[in-house]
Amino acid sequence: MALPPLYKYLDARGAKLTLGNGTFKHAKPSDFNDAEDLTVQSIFQESTESALTKISSAFPDILFRHVNHPPTCDSPMKQQVEILQRVFLERPDAIEIIKAEWNREGQEPVYDLEHMHQVCVDFIRYINGFLQEHRVLCVTVHKESEKMWHEYAEGHKGIALRIEPNEQKDSKFKLFRPVQYRETRPPFYEDSLDFITGALFGNQQARATAALDKIVYSKTLAWQHEGEYRLVIPLREGEQWNTDKYHPEEITELYLGILMSENDKEEIIAMARNRNPQIAIFQMRRDMNNKLIADQI
Repeated sequence: MALPPLYKYLDARGAKLTLGNGTFKHAKPSDFNDAEDLTVQSIFQESTESALTKISSAFPDILFRHVNHPPTCDSPMKQQVEILQRVFLERPDAIEIIKAEWNREGQEPVYDLEHMHQVCVDFIRYINGFLQEHRVLCVTVHKESEKMWHEYAEGHKGIALRIEPNEQKDSKFKLFRPVQYRETRPPFYEDSLDFITGALFGNQQARATAALDKIVYSKTLAWQHEGEYRLVIPLREGEQWNTDKYHPEEITELYLGILMSENDKEEIIAMARNRNPQIAIFQMRRDMNNKLIADQI
């Protein structure tokens, strides 16, 4: 699917760095405005107490269905799972005995509330660490947004740049994806049994990648006015950076804020034309209805 026109808002200082260095600044996920939405409660569709009850009663069945799957969880849980798997392999009929004992009234559940909470905290910590191994570039489909100019372009003193991927050079900008806006953030798992099955036997890298998609490409409706697209780039082993180069021809349009100083305007126009001589330059202004519009200069 073809991308819509995409724009990056910058303040005057960011504009000069971006045009002068030929790089865009990429953020860490922890820098996002909505990072606080990532909480333990967001893991499940249901409450933690309901998840506890379901996981505890279903635990023997989960192990029995995965009796031939090597556990990928950490110790000491890994060793406990392996012991039960050996029991089920040697005595498949033991499942009913174990289930009866497991659910006996007064029997202490394997997953008490405190343990479940710790499992959730550990998962969040793991995901947060995984997220910090990525860099994210955020853009918007709106070039005439009053809020965007105010919030991200220094109150109309900055600029907006249009970014267009160079298809012939297999540009990374082809990988921009839209943010999905929802009333609430989606839970990591619709069902707690999916969570615990993945925690015991799943591909932990794949679980982290799926969680990254839900975090990075989901925001609440309060941010819907931003019309945001994001580009997520994983760091290679040992890498640490927050700027990445672009091809000069990939910045195709420059929009100047209505309150930009003349000195900044002259300097930024010169830098933009030096970076890409073919760049189209526009001056923002207000029409008779006080709406923002762009005039090419």
